[in-house]
Amino acid sequence: MSSSAYQRASQQFAANDEQRVAYESTGNFIVLAGPGSGKTKVLTTKFARIAYEDVKAPRGAACVTYSNECARELKRRLNPLGVQSSGRIFVGTVHAFCFQNIVRPFAKLAGLDIGSPIRVATDHETEVCFAKGVAKVISSDENPRTWSVRCTKYRRVHLDRDAEDWYGADEQAALIIEEHERQLRRSGLIDYDDMMLLGLRLVERHRWVRRALRAKFPVVVVDEYQDLGVPLHRIVLNLCFRHDEPNSRLFAVGDPDQSIYGFTGAKPELLRRLAIRPDVESVTLKLNYRSRQSIIAASEIAIGEARGYRANNDAVGVVDFHLCRKGLEHQARSIVDALIPEVLESGVASSLGEIAVLYRTKNEGDVIAQQAAVAGTEFVRIDGNGAYPKTPLTRWLEDCAAWCDTNRQDESLSLRAIVSDYLSFNRTLTSERNRLEAVHDLVACLRNLGVGDMPFRSWLSALSASCLRSHLSADPTMQQETKTLDNLLAACGSGGKLEDWTAARFGGQGGTPNHLNLMTLHSSKGLEFDIVFLFGMDQGIIPGYKETSVDSKREPRRLFYVGLTRARHEVHVTFSGWRATPWGSKKKDGVSEFVVELQRKLGEVAH
Repeated sequence: MSSSAYQRASQQFAANDEQRVAYESTGNFIVLAGPGSGKTKVLTTKFARIAYEDVKAPRGAACVTYSNECARELKRRLNPLGVQSSGRIFVGTVHAFCFQNIVRPFAKLAGLDIGSPIRVATDHETEVCFAKGVAKVISSDENPRTWSVRCTKYRRVHLDRDAEDWYGADEQAALIIEEHERQLRRSGLIDYDDMMLLGLRLVERHRWVRRALRAKFPVVVVDEYQDLGVPLHRIVLNLCFRHDEPNSRLFAVGDPDQSIYGFTGAKPELLRRLAIRPDVESVTLKLNYRSRQSIIAASEIAIGEARGYRANNDAVGVVDFHLCRKGLEHQARSIVDALIPEVLESGVASSLGEIAVLYRTKNEGDVIAQQAAVAGTEFVRIDGNGAYPKTPLTRWLEDCAAWCDTNRQDESLSLRAIVSDYLSFNRTLTSERNRLEAVHDLVACLRNLGVGDMPFRSWLSALSASCLRSHLSADPTMQQETKTLDNLLAACGSGGKLEDWTAARFGGQGGTPNHLNLMTLHSSKGLEFDIVFLFGMDQGIIPGYKETSVDSKREPRRLFYVGLTRARHEVHVTFSGWRATPWGSKKKDGVSEFVVELQRKLGEVAH
């Protein structure tokens, strides 16, 4: 691989002083990046430079982010720069980083009481253990779901079991968590949150673990820092900011205004505190390369504070409002039958794939998806009621199906990247011979699978039988993804959601010019489109009917801000002034207060 790709990419920073300063930094550095400011380009180009210039094999670097979707986008952008995940280069989620580089290699050496080999609980096993915890602490008649969010957030925020406030802040939640973890250990399991919590415990308690990690990763890069929460922040402090030890170097990017995962324990103030440390340099990226000026102005109204962001061009852009009095179905019909054809005909959207409909929850997603289906509009849906969950495995399968369909060798569908991800699904392949055999079997299978109109069931069954199932099942940490494969195959059966799908259609779910994008506001983070429709913007939906205090409205306000800033050219906001309840009644709470404020300050009225 040549280093010239990232060097050519870095030439774009010459015209932007803030980007150039970030790229040229040599110490601990924080990039506070507004929407559309090119922060991902800065981060990936900087990471490529670090991989080529700053670390020498066998040492490496780690690039850590929040979600699987963010990790997928980073890998896609790093691939043409000549950087891919390997033994010395890590690109992935914080949970994967902790598990692969801390828990798996060091847990038994440090004497942690977990099974060997380590087994990661499936979603069902986690639910069973949690239900037992609730039953023992509260009551066997209690519904575990009523405690799930409360205990999850508590577990991610209150990390010190010997601290005075471990029980004091919420004794019942603390006791349920302790019993839940006991149930996991009795079954020889760790769960998803254990990956990060056990990783933190190892890093904080053992100097030799910190030394080993710093030796392997002298530079740590963190994307979307504001979303990663207290455990990752404390890991960073221990690896990069201990006054009594040599440290790794930190390069982090984030935007506190886009912190929308408070329910998981995210604390945007952690990034702000880090940026003002005396041993950290920082810069704010204010030039927006994505959105037109009217959209930037609307977004600053939405967030409630002036940020000084400015557009990179003189185009005005559009922020428009549409009152659809008959409810969500009326909004959906207006979007699908009228507004989308209009923007396509006008040429503002270059294709259907450059249009997104964003909404608060999967319930609104059901309404817009049904209308799109009635209209015969192909769509990609990303929410809890989608045709299948978006996991690392299903995303990888989408890439495989798309590659088979076109047999493309371009940057977005690199066979090398597909192979790299495949190997990451089975960490038991320690010998080079076994890895080469696994790669040979996969590539041979993919080359033989012509897609076209081939039924997805046939395509997936062939891939599963040829190599995929045995590959996944060999690694005890892949139990959940093996279950995902089973569920996907079942969905292809009679009466399943994917019964009539072709492999080509499945491959298109990774995003194509011919598919409309339907997704929650949370799922849209990090993405951009020519046209964005904000659907269901009514009071009681956003902010939610339980979000009544000033403090509780901060995160939905940031969520609204994220939705606005996904658009390049136009934003269309739809609302009805009322919402339906699960019991079939109407709640006439009016239009979202965020929309009312935006209309008032922009001087706009709904059509």
